[in-house]
Amino acid sequence: MIDWITAELPLHHLPIRAGEICSILPDGEIEWVAPKRSTVRGSFESSIQVKSVGGDGQGNATHIWISGNPSKFLQGHNVFGSDDIVPLVLDTYMKILEFLEISPPMPDYQLVKQGIYSLSRVDINYSYQLPYRADVLSWIRAAEYKSKTRHGRPQMKGGTLYWGKTSKRWSLKVYSKGEELEVTGHRLPPQLEHTPLKKWSDNKLRLELTLRSKELIELGLNEARNLDVITVSELFNSYLGRLEMNEQIALKTEEEMNLPQRLRSTYILWKNGEDLRTTLPKATFYRHRKAFLDYGIDITLRQDSPDKSNVIALIRVLEAKPAGIPD
Repeated sequence: MIDWITAELPLHHLPIRAGEICSILPDGEIEWVAPKRSTVRGSFESSIQVKSVGGDGQGNATHIWISGNPSKFLQGHNVFGSDDIVPLVLDTYMKILEFLEISPPMPDYQLVKQGIYSLSRVDINYSYQLPYRADVLSWIRAAEYKSKTRHGRPQMKGGTLYWGKTSKRWSLKVYSKGEELEVTGHRLPPQLEHTPLKKWSDNKLRLELTLRSKELIELGLNEARNLDVITVSELFNSYLGRLEMNEQIALKTEEEMNLPQRLRSTYILWKNGEDLRTTLPKATFYRHRKAFLDYGIDITLRQDSPDKSNVIALIRVLEAKPAGIPD
């Protein structure tokens, strides 16, 4: 889905009055003046930043600069959304103009409808489904130490793992969508809090690609009409392919998730083929054996062939089809 857009859209209009920012030299001379950004509220109080740019020599601005998350702006969340950038931005454009009480000239409207305008940032993301949120967090922890791109090793910040975080061209990041929805600033609006959105997000691994101006220009994709749905998907996958990772991680089984915390370590040892009679103190072994029998598991019977069905290659998750929009 398209998760962020920064663009200049055609719109001849009286400049939006939101104040100005200026740079003043030591001698008091004004070096430059620039308009401040305005905040436009969309659905469910989600917002997008706008400002007037350009001039026609008659006091009118020629474009409107926008920057923000069009999916959140239109539908109140970005749990899932659209890859179709041109109609997505057109809907955003019209909603902004409705808020500003501006009627677009027909030539400008047609240019936006056709995607004939410049882009300086595009974020694309997809979600991948794992059995449990614990597996999502395990994947991210493993990727922190077992992956790299040409930017080098990733950086972890606040639960999000970044590759090329400070790059002026492109970057990737990964996080738990379920965990993100519990963080202030990313929570669902009250009107959507009790919908199935949160439950659906709980086991989703979210990977996000950010393309900035220099990269878009080099790719010839700095004009929206060149980014159709197929191109968006292929573009995302091409950058995802730059992740180098081939190590394995162990996913939690359903049985393990249902066990009390005090028994999980013993269960993992048993699944890996350990002889628990020699590993655990005698009293602990018999106490745990009795507890496991309630789950239909006899730890007296050693696993001769350790179960590897829950071990996957890191890259295999990303080769899977991204989680689609739920019914």
